Amino acid sequence: MDWCKKYTFKIIKLEWERIFLHFEIESDYEGTPEFVLARFGRNIVNKRAVEKKNAKPVYKLEIEETVKVVPEYYQEGVYHFTLNIAAVNGRSFLENGQWRIAAIVPEGFCVSSVCNEIGYKLDEMSRIFRYGRGKYAYNMSFSLNCFDGKNLELFFNSYFMIMNKSWGKRRYIQEAFHLPGKINRTYMYAVIRLIRLFYKVIAAVTPKDGTRILFMSETKDYLWGNLKYIHDRILERGLDKQFDITVSCRRAVGSHKSIASWVKTVINIAKHDFIFIDDYAPIFGFFKLSPKTKLIQVWHAGEGFKSVGYSRFGKNGSPFPSESCHKAYDYALTGSQKLVKVYEEVFGIEQEAFLPVGMPRLDDFLNEDKIMAFKEDFYKKYPEIKNKKVILFAPTFRGTGQREAYYDYDKLDLKQLYEFCNDEYVILIKMHPFVQEKIKIDNRYSDRIFDFDGYPDINELYYITDLLITDYSSNYYEYALMNKPVLFYTYDREMYELTRGVHRSVKDSAPGKVCDTFEEMMTALKNEDFEKEKIYKFVEENFSEYDGHACDRVIDSVLLKKEN
Repeated sequence: MDWCKKYTFKIIKLEWERIFLHFEIESDYEGTPEFVLARFGRNIVNKRAVEKKNAKPVYKLEIEETVKVVPEYYQEGVYHFTLNIAAVNGRSFLENGQWRIAAIVPEGFCVSSVCNEIGYKLDEMSRIFRYGRGKYAYNMSFSLNCFDGKNLELFFNSYFMIMNKSWGKRRYIQEAFHLPGKINRTYMYAVIRLIRLFYKVIAAVTPKDGTRILFMSETKDYLWGNLKYIHDRILERGLDKQFDITVSCRRAVGSHKSIASWVKTVINIAKHDFIFIDDYAPIFGFFKLSPKTKLIQVWHAGEGFKSVGYSRFGKNGSPFPSESCHKAYDYALTGSQKLVKVYEEVFGIEQEAFLPVGMPRLDDFLNEDKIMAFKEDFYKKYPEIKNKKVILFAPTFRGTGQREAYYDYDKLDLKQLYEFCNDEYVILIKMHPFVQEKIKIDNRYSDRIFDFDGYPDINELYYITDLLITDYSSNYYEYALMNKPVLFYTYDREMYELTRGVHRSVKDSAPGKVCDTFEEMMTALKNEDFEKEKIYKFVEENFSEYDGHACDRVIDSVLLKKEN
């Protein structure tokens, strides 16, 4: 393929949005080119003459490797791109090396140039994404070359790096870590190799006929949320006569499990055709599933603020670039088409893998008979709450993951909250399940402030809740359907946004009033200043197509292979 210099393709915009790299290319080409990220090599055209020492080498630029990139849209001579660096090449990052944007046209390939304004800002555009407790890093930097004396060519420099403690000495091999680290690494490597081998053996001797379904949780020891609703709907439709259904629920993430428990789990995975999971399940990063097995992530969150998965790549606790369980999903559910981009970033997989079918657990969420029956049963169990206005306090955790999860209870003045309640309100406190330290409620306050940490389904509590107080959690998403107000108590908002990371500004995007101090929250409570108009707008934008049939769409599209 020849280098075509007939047309111009110039990068006129380049900017980051976490792991998304947005850029725009302006062109005078009037057709539809194929765009690629390409690694180039130079071949000697006059090799024989050079070997005979009759001439100096003449080089020809040739493409050695390409990764296809597709523009999001084209408008008025400009191609608009969004590159997810966690899923550039299928579900993989770019390999180490220098890459350039090229446009393939019938006459050959056109190398993209870049405008001078971007060239001046490239020093500020480099990104270092640390992972693996800071021992490793993925680096994306940019550099320039002038290939024709007047146009700047942009290089995308993609490299994975490893920490070198002895940086003062020049080394030609990777750093060797300390002995305990080597031993632990060897042990884990051996265990993972054994798990992979064991899985392959069981999968090979178990025929796949498309009838075995596994509902699986590695974070809870019971079915809940989307998993439970899909499971129960299959039974309601009588499809258990067509499919063999197994349930495997255990608290494995962040916990020590016996060898027998691991063996049983791997056997379950190897035997089934469809596996539905609801949360983080690192076991799927240990081995590659059989092509005949489909893994479906029915993520429990609707739309929150906190960054998870690859949306926090480079921050403490982020996933590895490869062999992450997130890369193993064949399908992932989202509550709407709008959320596809959010979870494309979270999981680092392509848009086509997402099923924007709605949230299964919301199918009968607004069923009046269900709501009335729940309230009747609830008030029998908790008569002291009946005839009171209910405030549900349900924040997310702080920390990088399950093991370090905490909440700063010093940011709650229970005495002030108790006095505010008077005889009108009660407060139910339900912490994130990762937070192991329970809140201590003095007996003086226990008739108005209740610890509901052990209550299994937060969605049910929404039926009796008059006001939700949360922070960066996604729990406001389904609660919004009730058209009731939300307060966001974000005492550490700026620190949380800068360290943990968020998808978008909480202050600008929250569908309710945002309070950065306890005093602000108390003032909002006393004045009933909840900015309720924001929740109405949120519902209109996010639930306009809500019809209560998400479970059926999942079953029909994934299990029964019906076209939507």
